[in-house]
Amino acid sequence: MAVSDYQKALKLGDKEYRICVAKGMYPYLPVLDELVSRVEIEAQVNLGLVEIPIKQIVGTYSAGRTTAFARNFMPILEPNSEFATKWAQLYDELEEDGLRDPIKAFEFNNRFYVMEGNKRVSVSKFMDAVSIEGSVTRMVPKRSDEPEIRLYYEFMEFYELTGINYLYMSREGNFRKLLKQTGSTEEKWTKEQKSDFSAFFSFFEKEFSPRATGKLTITAGDAVVLYLSIYGYKEALEKNQTEIKSDIARLWNEFVNYNSGAEMTLVLNPTPESQKTSFSKLLPRGGSETKIAFIHDRSAQESPWTYAHELGRMYVQDVFGDKIAVTSVDRVDNEDADDVFDAAVEAGNKVIFATSPKLMSAALRAAVKHPEAIILNCSMNLGHKTIRSYYLRMYEAKFIMGAIAGAMNDSGNIGYLCDYPIHGTTAEINAFACGVQMTRPSAKVYLEWHTVKDRDPYEAFKENNVKLISGRDMNSKTNQGREFGLYALQEDGSGVNLAMPVRHWGKLYEDIISSILRGGYKNDENVFADQALNYFWGMSSDAVDVIYSRNLPTGGVRLLRSLRNGMRLMDINPLTGPIYSQDGILRCEDGQTLSAKEAVKIDWLAENIVGYLPDIDELKDEAVDLVRIQGIKSEE
Repeated sequence: MAVSDYQKALKLGDKEYRICVAKGMYPYLPVLDELVSRVEIEAQVNLGLVEIPIKQIVGTYSAGRTTAFARNFMPILEPNSEFATKWAQLYDELEEDGLRDPIKAFEFNNRFYVMEGNKRVSVSKFMDAVSIEGSVTRMVPKRSDEPEIRLYYEFMEFYELTGINYLYMSREGNFRKLLKQTGSTEEKWTKEQKSDFSAFFSFFEKEFSPRATGKLTITAGDAVVLYLSIYGYKEALEKNQTEIKSDIARLWNEFVNYNSGAEMTLVLNPTPESQKTSFSKLLPRGGSETKIAFIHDRSAQESPWTYAHELGRMYVQDVFGDKIAVTSVDRVDNEDADDVFDAAVEAGNKVIFATSPKLMSAALRAAVKHPEAIILNCSMNLGHKTIRSYYLRMYEAKFIMGAIAGAMNDSGNIGYLCDYPIHGTTAEINAFACGVQMTRPSAKVYLEWHTVKDRDPYEAFKENNVKLISGRDMNSKTNQGREFGLYALQEDGSGVNLAMPVRHWGKLYEDIISSILRGGYKNDENVFADQALNYFWGMSSDAVDVIYSRNLPTGGVRLLRSLRNGMRLMDINPLTGPIYSQDGILRCEDGQTLSAKEAVKIDWLAENIVGYLPDIDELKDEAVDLVRIQGIKSEE
């Protein structure tokens, strides 16, 4: 009889009991009856026989046996008690024959409470068993806005598809993210899918949990969502435990940052600290040049976006001369992105600009792998401390364009043509609408999308008598048409350009590179502590502007200059209330303004806009990848 083992378990129970008492905690097993007495239970659902993770068995159904166990399920009754004798006998039986009869338990919030089999659970925990079979009844609480209840309903949706109960989340939305990451959002998982994920998660949890215990409050489930957002599920399945351990070590600052809940900080202008020169930079450099690489997902010939960044690259080459050596690589897709970043670092590039949100994950992986290099990604809401992101406040220019459009419009209908429903774009659309409303309150803005399938935006504009259109921001080399910027449609279908917003990426690149060369770049880490940094330059930094053609009347030129000056001084905020959305909700109070951080998260349209934000399944193939990464609705 395993009397000695009972005495070992008793020591563990006594220790846990004393710790709980010292901390002012209830020292016995939590009782489900008492917990659910404070919650309205909507239903009890029989889950049948379930493999219950031992770590998630946390209490007992009723108070009958609770004082026989400490909070960790270890016994606390004397060794000469009848309870101790039965516990020891059960230990011998389990060691010889294993568990034959399943326990009975209730599940609530993915924690399990034993109705029959408390000693079996106690012995199993002492024997370091991973799981135990049990007949489980789920206690389903009534839906509410309580965060814990909302999270539990999300878990139940996840469980319905996967049958997985051995991980949990602390952040709402993570169960849905995990389903997306594994590519299984609608169909139930097969036995093979469950086996593959279980093997991967087992490796991950074994390496993450011991390191995180007592330091982080996020769960291994939360952490695996972050991990897969960087490395991808397909790639993760091919890694062994040693590789995952190495990845976790490299990503540790990311886990710490995520655990802290520190939000992304939008840096709206170069900080005084970043413009300081460090002492080390006062020493002779020996004439060495700093190598800088630009990595694009498309070529300048096929993409106006890349073309604009290439103009910025050429600008900084002219500004810094022989202080820097600049190269660029284009048409980089997800399959070869990691190799391209590795090659750029191996070639001696100390600074790398990844100019597309599509390169976000590869850029982050490279930054984790190569801490010796400074890597930045052009995207919004990246939210990682290891890498900084950058973007432009184009909604300032769009507001001016809208004000001009409203002042020049006769028909009352103005068109707005957009590419992608992504973060930042909605701020631009609404700022344009606010500008229109300022100069012509009665006008409507008809919103159309280039990337929606089976729809001709120009036919829609024609049907609504739209003659004045805000189109794409910049022409590429190969597109010599005039359907960009703000233009007026003529009777023959041709366009007359009036004004155009300009992204001066070169100015942003100049500011960042100057900061790096003088040694001030690192100072922003001290200024903003644990925040993830996104450089979000606008008109105040000369990174955004509005230019006009000779076709713009004098009054329009005066309006443009006046608004531009106010924007440069940051005296004018384009998103100033009152602003109502299409559903009549007041989104910004009269006299109040939306901050830059609030602006980029806008997921609604202003009341004077006729149109909608399309779902991803409505978009052309060319838009899907980007919208999955940066889409307004990507996390719904």
